[in-house]
Amino acid sequence: MDSAFAREITIRTLLRSRGYQFEQENQWWVREWTTNGGQEKVLEVALKTEDGEWNKLMMTPNGQVFYAEAINKEIG
Repeated sequence: MDSAFAREITIRTLLRSRGYQFEQENQWWVREWTTNGGQEKVLEVALKTEDGEWNKLMMTPNGQVFYAEAINKEIG
């Protein structure tokens, strides 16, 4: 098995095990966090960029990004 393909499988399995779900429409992995008894929601998104790097975004449900970091070395 190609090492890049094997790494991709490992990353996707890891994301699934951490509660992320793949969102086909946006082509990213997402999980939802809630605070204040469910009154506030935050989306944590993991996505692979066109250059093959992985990034994590924290955003509001309406898409406003308030945190972003490259996680390529920390994932998988």
